[in-house]
Amino acid sequence: MRTAELVSDLKGRARAQVDETVRRVRRTTPGPLLVRIGLFVAALLGLVLAWPLAVTLTPAFFAFFTLALLTMLFPRGPMPTLYLFIAVGGWLAGTMLLGATANLVGLLLLAAVLYLVHNLAALAAVLPYDAVVAPGVLLRWLGRAGLVVGLTAVLALFAVVVPGFLGGRTYLVASLAGLAVMAATVAYLARLVRRR
Repeated sequence: MRTAELVSDLKGRARAQVDETVRRVRRTTPGPLLVRIGLFVAALLGLVLAWPLAVTLTPAFFAFFTLALLTMLFPRGPMPTLYLFIAVGGWLAGTMLLGATANLVGLLLLAAVLYLVHNLAALAAVLPYDAVVAPGVLLRWLGRAGLVVGLTAVLALFAVVVPGFLGGRTYLVASLAGLAVMAATVAYLARLVRRR
């Protein structure tokens, strides 16, 4: 008799969970749905860029698809962090163990996509399923992310190209640039404190 009650209780809980999921899907608005679809696409692209093609074109692609899907469905939990570790681990395994050649453009693309996954996961985590979001808000959010990615790419290219022109004075220039960045950061923080 007790087993029948336990099975009935489990069925009731499962039915309630399915009903809640159906209600959530019915209430979903286009804004949060677009954010989650963008998160899925960026996550899948990041795994394809991180792992060598010899691994990507195997049945491991279905594992990548599942990992990207789980990242899209659970952006609030540990899934995005696990995803980032797997993507970075794939790039390290490909370059250090499997002998894939690392090029600057591929690395910049991977870094940009991983930053976009992080950014979209943060937005998806705080955005309710039924939120009404104006398109301008999403465009500004993505514009800021694009600005960060663009500036980072320019600085990375600068850091790769400029030392070839400096010769033996690389450390002096790097020290002076670091000092200038530190002074600018202190000035910015002091301005923020004064604004309060």
